[in-house]
Amino acid sequence: MSAASGPRTAALAVIVGCALTACAAPDGGDLGLEAVAQERADRAEARVDELLAGFADYLTDRWPGVPLPETTIEAWLEPGYWTTAFERCATEASGLQVRVSLEAGVIADPPPSTMGQRRDLDLAIYLCQGSLPPPGFAVVEPGPVEIAWVTEYARETLPACLRREGVLVRPLPSDPFAILSGGSTPSWDPYAAVRGDAPTLQRLQAVCPHPAVLLAALSPVGVEASGVPTDWPAPRRETSGEGAP
Repeated sequence: MSAASGPRTAALAVIVGCALTACAAPDGGDLGLEAVAQERADRAEARVDELLAGFADYLTDRWPGVPLPETTIEAWLEPGYWTTAFERCATEASGLQVRVSLEAGVIADPPPSTMGQRRDLDLAIYLCQGSLPPPGFAVVEPGPVEIAWVTEYARETLPACLRREGVLVRPLPSDPFAILSGGSTPSWDPYAAVRGDAPTLQRLQAVCPHPAVLLAALSPVGVEASGVPTDWPAPRRETSGEGAP
């Protein structure tokens, strides 16, 4: 989800301004952004559970009787760091040199030479996918709580905030889901009345932020994505072949 540079600047103004003055931007009435963040976290964890359940079925079929490692999500990593972190995790867990390849997936280089090594690689992939979920699992459709939040915010909370500032807003003419999917609604501009007054526009966008700005400030998984320890190698992209470094 993206927002224009103006709204992003306004979001920073909210953070800085509130830190200095103890103000608080409206968060959407009874639902609150905390509920949206919790829903995102729950949905992301559910996707990980689904991934592991399917992988567990494959492993128990391929390796009957093998005990599966217990997994706990340790971190949601930014895409630029995930490859490095996952490779290190799988390498340490399997005893093989593991690489992530865009074409071949997760591979060992050199390839496993025994059935035991193949089993260890499979179990390492299972463990590390559960510990460091793939970044793509953060990209999900908004859930019912998020849709309800943006509906209440766009139809009630934001207009009320702007009215307190002396600005009237036309009712939202379309489904608020458009704000979630596209970041804006072409036929609805809550700041239309002050578009020609840059200082006032900037102030209003800070005091009464657009819902897309508030949603963009939340992590797609409900918790902040993190990097890796500073002593780790610099992030790199996935390799495109089995022999690539």
